[in-house]
Amino acid sequence: MRSLQARLFGASLLCLIAGSLAYSQASEYRDNESGVSLSLPPGWRWIGPERWGDHQSTLLLRELGTGHEIKLYVKNLEPPEAVMPARKMNKRLLKQAQRKADQRTGEGFENYHNRENSFELKPINGRSAMSWVADYTKNGRHMVEYLTRVRSENTSALFFARLPFERLDNFKARIDPIIETLQVP
Repeated sequence: MRSLQARLFGASLLCLIAGSLAYSQASEYRDNESGVSLSLPPGWRWIGPERWGDHQSTLLLRELGTGHEIKLYVKNLEPPEAVMPARKMNKRLLKQAQRKADQRTGEGFENYHNRENSFELKPINGRSAMSWVADYTKNGRHMVEYLTRVRSENTSALFFARLPFERLDNFKARIDPIIETLQVP
């Protein structure tokens, strides 16, 4: 009887230790100034945020094993916008995607254009959001930019990453679960 209790106690202790180690590897990013937060799985780290301009910041997220990176741009809207229906916010997201393409073209990105039929409107934690892909050329190589904008009346947040075309599907599978944890005020 004593031996069985000791084994059960030992097994329980091992489970608690293993669970606490697994939990401690995941991390929560919280920016008290902008009010945004997100969860990173084990192996991901953040650098920053770098603050600049009027209520703006950029945060770098990096997966240590693969070198995958994505940036999160956040702008707190001052003053906040009026509350609007999701349909109106979704139209705004589509317009902002075109403005982003115009901005990138102005920055000198060669052949930059939003990929048709790549726009995916979806809610992220109760906020309007849209993901899409843009194609461009860099030194003769086909590149993509993967973007997700999340909007509220108080905050505009934009995830963006540039990578070779052939790495897009693997990258999306790794980064979308992180994006889905974003909380904006």
